Amino acid sequence: MDNMGEAADIHRGLWDPSTKPVGSHYSVTTSLPQMLSILSSASVRGTYFIEGWNSDVYPEAIKRVRDAGHEVGFHAWQHEVWKNLDYETEVTNLAKSIAGVRELGITYAGFRPPGGLVTDKTLGLMREKGLAYLSPAAQRCAVVDDVAMVPFQWRDIDAYFYLPSLAPIRKMQGDAEECLSPSVLKERLIKRIDEVATTGGYLALLFHPFLQTDEERMRVMREVVEYVKEKGESVWVAPCGEVAEWVLKNREEFGSDPGWDTAEWKKK
Repeated sequence: MDNMGEAADIHRGLWDPSTKPVGSHYSVTTSLPQMLSILSSASVRGTYFIEGWNSDVYPEAIKRVRDAGHEVGFHAWQHEVWKNLDYETEVTNLAKSIAGVRELGITYAGFRPPGGLVTDKTLGLMREKGLAYLSPAAQRCAVVDDVAMVPFQWRDIDAYFYLPSLAPIRKMQGDAEECLSPSVLKERLIKRIDEVATTGGYLALLFHPFLQTDEERMRVMREVVEYVKEKGESVWVAPCGEVAEWVLKNREEFGSDPGWDTAEWKKK
């Protein structure tokens, strides 16, 4: 899971605190409890990459995520597009986020950069701060400068199907620019799950609470999670941190090229 919704909306001017009380975003109050219930019913543990800003605003929600057995990862301060940050902002952004979750008894192991890309300073900063893995937009697991790559691919995430702003990515992948339906998401993800279960490999499934806005989308997420669970021992389902730990312990199995996806579609 990515993004608690409100931090990004405030950063982009889409959520006016003067008219909508801070700490009342539907992604946290409505969508997240349902998503946690779906994961719990399937006995699936995952990773939720959360913006550091939320530590002061939604501390209890973050602790509920952790107490349910899920990993909490770093997702910038207010969902800033990481590749566009200067180094001083990178340092400040990460430092205050680490301090915030530390107050909740949480230590970050990994980072998923909003926008999918990082700067040439990011890996060094991560090593300095003790983060073991990065989850960028890329093709495969790898180890780069002693940091495990546990990537996602755009075609495997709900935002690819649902967000109008991802029209350029859909076009690059050979789809129409228009948004795709939940039924198409389900069909394609099940196909991808079957591919990995049959031939091996790694697949990151990603759902955003702010995009689970109706019963159909939530139902499709439930059906996809249940399908993963039904694969049984043919797949290993784990939070990103556990995958990263395995990659680092078996680094001889991986190269140093994750196949970076350098497609840029987002400026803020």
